[in-house]
Amino acid sequence: MKFEHPLLSFTIFLLLAQNVLLAQEYSFDPEEFEKKPYEFIGSFKIQPEIAFLNNSSKLYSLSFFNKKEKDYWDSYSGSIQLKATYEYSKCKFFLDFKNQLTFTTNDNFENDFKIYELYNNVDFSTNFSMQVGKKAVKWGKGYIWNPVSFAGRQKDINDIDTGLEGFWMLKLDYVKSLPGVIQNLAITPVIIPVTSYVNEEFQKENSLIFILKNSLLLYNTDLDFYLSTEDGNFQRFGIDFAKNILPNWEIHGEYVFEKKGIIEFCNSSYEIEREISERNSYLLGSRILFATNTTIILEYLHNGSGLTEGQMKNLYNAADLAVSGNLSKQFLMKDYLYLKLSQPEPFNILYFTPSVYILYNINDKSRMVGGDLNYSRFENINLKLKCNLMFGDTDSEFGEKTSSQKISFQVEYIF
Repeated sequence: MKFEHPLLSFTIFLLLAQNVLLAQEYSFDPEEFEKKPYEFIGSFKIQPEIAFLNNSSKLYSLSFFNKKEKDYWDSYSGSIQLKATYEYSKCKFFLDFKNQLTFTTNDNFENDFKIYELYNNVDFSTNFSMQVGKKAVKWGKGYIWNPVSFAGRQKDINDIDTGLEGFWMLKLDYVKSLPGVIQNLAITPVIIPVTSYVNEEFQKENSLIFILKNSLLLYNTDLDFYLSTEDGNFQRFGIDFAKNILPNWEIHGEYVFEKKGIIEFCNSSYEIEREISERNSYLLGSRILFATNTTIILEYLHNGSGLTEGQMKNLYNAADLAVSGNLSKQFLMKDYLYLKLSQPEPFNILYFTPSVYILYNINDKSRMVGGDLNYSRFENINLKLKCNLMFGDTDSEFGEKTSSQKISFQVEYIF
């Protein structure tokens, strides 16, 4: 007797199909495992932002002079960033560019295209390599500020994790592992030309900058020494260190001596003066990871080229100088404290990391308080809600900011 049933036939069909799929899944194709010479990764970001304006700020009066006053300022930006590499023999080419479109409520439309990096890396041996082109160099041990960053740009205090645009340079790297007290040694010379067409943002005067960085691992302490010359003349010297006192407790610091540090400020007659003299800048910090996975970062920084409280007040009272944009710089004054606390997945909320921080100006007692809420539950998608609050008296750094509060929401898709 022949037994037939639709369900049985369908089950047999599924089992046969599964065997075929499994055979295809575990088939071996050598070409699939060959390393491709190229790689690329991209990200697309959308970020609406609203800033509540400080109507009593002198900068507000300058910004809205002969314009309709506003209580808030909102903007909407979208950006796409692509990073690509191509490897051929001992050469590897790097490209990183970003294009951002921004629209504001007063119908202003901006298109900002930047090449962050464009360089070629050549590996002459396992110890010696060379990079030529536009490269972002991140030196230093500090989280909020790096005075030893002789060959790179300073971090944005509003988003210290964002990528930085590089400079055109020739960079060499020699790395050697050693037995004994000094476990690792690295020598990095860098040449940066500055003209009106190349690296014009590096400094005002045209010159040829030579920077030498020596790194070593001494008794489990990371040490870096820096030397910078301009047209063959000594310019700056720096040192930084980082060491784990305990597995969960790290200390770090940076120090820079500058032979001809430049400060531009307003005197009591609101005339611009330029002072050139020796400057000392430094940063001391610590990072602690608790058993609860909470991280605390504390840093003190001294900017030797910063302004005094009296110079700062003169600066705010000088309308012409304020319009020139000097007040948009970071760390205008001399002494600051930075404290950040972050806690991954609090209350067992997976993929969620909140953080809060404060940047306190010791000289004028003003402060910037901020917080981030990061959520990465979805594959290739990151969500971030960010808020910054400014506090301070009249003629103080953060009390005179155009915006007293700023809220933004960022959606990032990585492909």
